[in-house]
Parts: sequence; C-alpha cells; structure tokens
Amino acid sequence: MAKDYNVIWIDDEWNKMMEFKDECEDLHIHLHPYSYQKAAMDELDKHPNSWDAVLLDGEIKDKSDHEEPSTKGLLKALMYLAEKHKQIPRFISTGKDKVKDNEMLKDERIYIKDIDDEKLFDDIRNTIDNIERFKVKLLYKDVVELLGSINKDVCESIISIFEKMHNPDSDISFDSKLYYNQIRQALECVYIDANKNGVIPNECFSGGRPNIDQCYRYLVGDPAFHAGVRYGQQGDYIVPEYIGAMMAMIKNIGNEFSHPNENNKTHYLLYSLSLNLYEIANWMSHYIEEHPNREENLRKCVKIEKPTNDDLEGIIEIQKIYHVGSKFGVNPGFVLKNGLLGKKVKIVKYGANNDDNLSRLYPFFAYNIQLIEEQQNGSQ
Repeated sequence: MAKDYNVIWIDDEWNKMMEFKDECEDLHIHLHPYSYQKAAMDELDKHPNSWDAVLLDGEIKDKSDHEEPSTKGLLKALMYLAEKHKQIPRFISTGKDKVKDNEMLKDERIYIKDIDDEKLFDDIRNTIDNIERFKVKLLYKDVVELLGSINKDVCESIISIFEKMHNPDSDISFDSKLYYNQIRQALECVYIDANKNGVIPNECFSGGRPNIDQCYRYLVGDPAFHAGVRYGQQGDYIVPEYIGAMMAMIKNIGNEFSHPNENNKTHYLLYSLSLNLYEIANWMSHYIEEHPNREENLRKCVKIEKPTNDDLEGIIEIQKIYHVGSKFGVNPGFVLKNGLLGKKVKIVKYGANNDDNLSRLYPFFAYNIQLIEEQQNGSQ
C-alpha cells in the first residue's frame, strides 16, 4: 500500500518550483502551497489532523502577499506551530546559508535547496512514518479517505478514536462521551457516498442530509415509509444481515449516547462502534465497486404508497380478514379479545404486511391501535 504524505508548504515562490513539487509528488509527498504563513496556519487550525508536516522557506511572508518575505515571518510561523501544533513535524528548506547560521533556529531541521533535497525527502517520510497518528491513518486508509472526502471534521474525530484505541496511554485529550454523535455522522457519510452512486435514492434524504433511519430501512430491505420507497420486492435487500446489525447498533446506541449519559463509563463501546463503522464503510466500498452503474442501481428503487392521515383512522371491519380501510390489516385475535369489531380506531404504529397473499389486499399491518371513542390504548 502506497503511503501518502500531506504537507503544508509555505513559500512565496512555490509556483516557480514545479520541478521540486513534481519530485515530491513522485514520492507521494503531496505539497499544498501557501504564499504566506497566516493562510497556512488558518488551514492548519481548521483541519489539524489532515496534515502530516509543514515545510517552510527560510524567509516567508507573514499576513499577505503584499509583504516582503523575511526571517521574522518564519519565526512567527515557528512560534505558532510550537504553541498550537507541536505534534506536527516541521522542516525548513532555504536557498540562503545565513538562515542555517541563525542562532534562533539552532533547534530546527534546516535544508539547503537543491543540495539537501534528497535528504529532505527522506527525512520527511521517515519522520512522518514514526508518528502514531500517521500509522493509524494508514491502517484505516480506506475509511479515512472516504470520510475525508465528505466531512473532514468527522474524519478527524474518527481518527482520534482509532488513535486512542491503538495507543491508550497517549496523552491526547479524549472524552469518549463527546464522540458518539461523530460516529453517527460518519455513518451518514457512508450513506452520502452510497447516494452518489445510486445505491440509496434521494427520497431517503431531507435537506441534503440522509435520514439515517430511512437509509437503514432501505438498505436492509424494509419499507422506508416516510421516504415512500423500498429496495426491490419483498425479501430483497442490499446489505447482508451482519452489516445491517452493525448499522442498527450505530443508529440506536449512537443516538442514545450522543447526549451526556452516566451509564457510559468506558471507551470500549465507542471503540466497538468505530470498528463496526470501518467494516460497514469497507463493505459498502466493495459493493459500490461491484455495482458502479448509478442508473441501474436506482432501477431497484420501488415507490410505495404512503398512508395519509385519513387512512390512519377508520372502523374495524372484516372482509376476508380484519382490516381498517383499504390499506391496513389488523390482528383478529386482538380485535375479538377487545371487542373492537365495528369500532372506530386510530392507527398509532404500523409496518409492512409481510404476508405475501394478504399484502395484495392490505399492504400495511397495524401493530398498535387506539380506540377513538374511549381513548384507550391497545396493541397486538
């Protein structure tokens, strides 16, 4: 597996150094140029875990392109890195020997352009290779790339979970209670990627964001009633049972613990959810590779008729089976036990009618009904 190194590069003449940039690219050192230090530090503040190192010129501009590059700009950047991002390695590549003689830079790694380039390349890669966070990013490369392409902040949170899991004694600040919502958001990222490829239809999204419950139902082959769709015919599904169970765990537990919860005392539940997430993302990536045709994927999307509010109230009658209106079957034992035949009820909870024969007559089945006249609750 090729290692990719993402490096912030601060040099006001970077656009004149394309040969140097190409050499780095050949070694999978991806330089992202900035012409002054303030812009680079702003990016580092926003996405600190997206970057593996910082490469600086010996004299750089401070806050704008209109300034002259100077050692002052360099020192300001180095001070900021030491204070805010000390975990990120930094390297100085300069064309001026005097920079190397500056007493204030005696502890910095300084390389002379053209002369020390090979050593610089080697040191960048070797230094980054030994950083624990980089090892974690490489180990979970597939899911990191997927999440990073959709939501960098969520990606950085998931990397932090993996890093703490592999290095429990590390001194990084970590409170597991703060990460459960990010696990759910990471699952949303998987659903967003699946939607781009037509594996999940737009109907399961609202306001550009996935409805996590409706996406789950569609993938496991259940009717997504609120979205008004289902995958294929009854019995068809996309994800196997074990992947569906992992999705359900993230959906349910992630929602429960996304708010402070005294029952959540250890990191281990969070670790297990993060590993489930990795398995889900990995499985979905392979599925998309095997089903790359978006239009073909969307052909499996079947519209289902959504009950209206009027459909949810009616009189229990019997015509072949006990039913309410033209859409809902009800449990005959419950109807007879509670004397509900001929009574007006409100359907509180319903699902798909899983009986192949009866579903042709009544596509839905009422699991919970309320007697309107007496305001009493009843359930199957």
